[in-house]
Amino acid sequence: MASGTGSELHVVHVVPTVPELPYLHLAAKERVETFFEWRRLKGLEVLDGQIQRICKDLGGSVAASYYREGKPEKELALLAKEIDAGLITIGGRRQTRFERVFGANLAENVLRRAERPVLIVDDRGSRDLAIPR
Repeated sequence: MASGTGSELHVVHVVPTVPELPYLHLAAKERVETFFEWRRLKGLEVLDGQIQRICKDLGGSVAASYYREGKPEKELALLAKEIDAGLITIGGRRQTRFERVFGANLAENVLRRAERPVLIVDDRGSRDLAIPR
C-alpha cells in the first residue's frame, strides 16, 4: 500500500511493560531484570523479522523502524504524532462476544487514542476471504 501511494512505511514494535514492584528482593529483582532483557531482545527479533519479511518476501521498503516499551496504544499514538503519520495501519481480528463485553482490543484502543486516521486490517489474511453470515 505504501509503495502504491508514494508513502513511507514506518514499522513499529511495542513491548508492553509492567510496573516495577517496590518490594522485590534483590535476587528476584535480578531475575525480573533478566526477564525484561530477554523480552527486549525478543521484541527486537520480532521487529527485525517483520522488516525482513516486508523487504525480502513482499518486495517493499521500510523508511524507518522503531522499538518502544510501554502501553502499546499509548506508544503507537505518541509515535504517530511524533513522525506526523498520515495513516496508522494495524492488524486486528474479530472479537468473541466475551472479549467485546470485557474490553477493547489493541486496534480499538489505538483507534480511540490516536489523533491520526487508523486502518484496521483483518490479520487472518487471504485464507478467510468468505464473508461470514
